[in-house]
Amino acid sequence: MKNAIKRVQPSTRAQAERSQARLNYAERSILHEVKRVLLFLIVLSTAMAMSAQKYKPNTKWPYLYADFTDGTIYFDSNQKTQAQLNIHLMGNKLHYVSSDQKILEAETRGIIRVEIGNDAYIYSDDQLVKILAVDQNNLVVEVTKADFDALFSGTGAYGASLNSSASRDLSSLDLGGLDSPELGRLLQEREDGRTISLKQQYFFIVNDKQIEANNKEVEKLLKDEDKDAWKTFSKQNKIKWKSVDSLKEVLHFICQHL
Repeated sequence: MKNAIKRVQPSTRAQAERSQARLNYAERSILHEVKRVLLFLIVLSTAMAMSAQKYKPNTKWPYLYADFTDGTIYFDSNQKTQAQLNIHLMGNKLHYVSSDQKILEAETRGIIRVEIGNDAYIYSDDQLVKILAVDQNNLVVEVTKADFDALFSGTGAYGASLNSSASRDLSSLDLGGLDSPELGRLLQEREDGRTISLKQQYFFIVNDKQIEANNKEVEKLLKDEDKDAWKTFSKQNKIKWKSVDSLKEVLHFICQHL
């Protein structure tokens, strides 16, 4: 019996050691999985926090986009060129980054279309307008306007006029593409500016003529025999003049009655 006990003991210890090893491995696996999940949650929360911080232009970076973005400029000569593009909100002018990393303003002559990322623009009334919808070569477009008047007039929040010495620190507002500032310098300054408020305006471009998106201008565009149909359409469709979907419906109506 004693010999039998002695023979069993080593086997029992080995089994215990193997069991402990399995437990240790399981614990390490669980700990690794917990760490992996925690890391994922941290990354996810950081990404959500960053996406929640909507970009706002400021007096040191008065651009429509947070960064200069890959884009394409199309010309009426059937040529195109690619560059890092952005839209300066002082007059909605097209700026690009040159090969020596300076910011220049693009000449408008010959440009028929500009694509920045997934957005498409054309020039209308000497400014870039964003294409929102197309119907029979007629368009719904959007213009983003910056409220520079609040910065330069009266004794408001900023209390400085454009010509005063107090506004000289607004270096990027004086760009105009003329002094060819370096991109690196503006990037260093971009967090030091004051926020610029924006508003969107909507227009139709019909037969190459731009009109404001409102009831009065649409009525003026229509022929007399179509105005009753327009009134019926307006009543049946609750038009929201700042809703892209509503404006698409209005454009379609206009195109049907040209």
